[in-house]
Amino acid sequence: MSNKAVIFDRDGVLNELVPRGDISTAPWTISEFKFLPNAKDAVKLVDYYGYKTYVVTNQPDVYNGQMTQSTLDTMTKMIESWLGIEEVVCCQDRNHPSYKPGSDAFEYLIKMYDIDRDRSYLIGDRWKDIVAGSRSGLKTIFVGSTYTYPDEYKDIQPDYIVDNVLQACMLIVENDND
Repeated sequence: MSNKAVIFDRDGVLNELVPRGDISTAPWTISEFKFLPNAKDAVKLVDYYGYKTYVVTNQPDVYNGQMTQSTLDTMTKMIESWLGIEEVVCCQDRNHPSYKPGSDAFEYLIKMYDIDRDRSYLIGDRWKDIVAGSRSGLKTIFVGSTYTYPDEYKDIQPDYIVDNVLQACMLIVENDND
């Protein structure tokens, strides 16, 4: 039997965004990298119910020179060890098919870990996450108050909208038929 899984986005879902002027971005340093209050409980909850857990994250800041590869590697190890995530896939090149809204990173995980698309979820906080998860046949959960998207993707809406990652994982457990 194939595995059920939850694939998380990273920034804004598992860890805090960092305010920079008029926008919020991914953390660029270890001192800026802070897990959201419910992240560990959320991951533990779905893990307890038998879901494999993964992260797919766009990280162009290494490619753009705002963060070092070493810093990104350290953050990835923190996610894997502290949250118990099985694998983190970091997509750095905006032109690569793994970079969301591209779905190649999801397809890699699905094939590598024998993930059952019908029993698995993507949790993200941007339209790119929802589009990539939808393209891979996953149920999608948007974390945030307002789902906004470019016109070209207006037909791709999240399956669910919640306020935070713990609510998303509670919803998954409530919908679990196993």
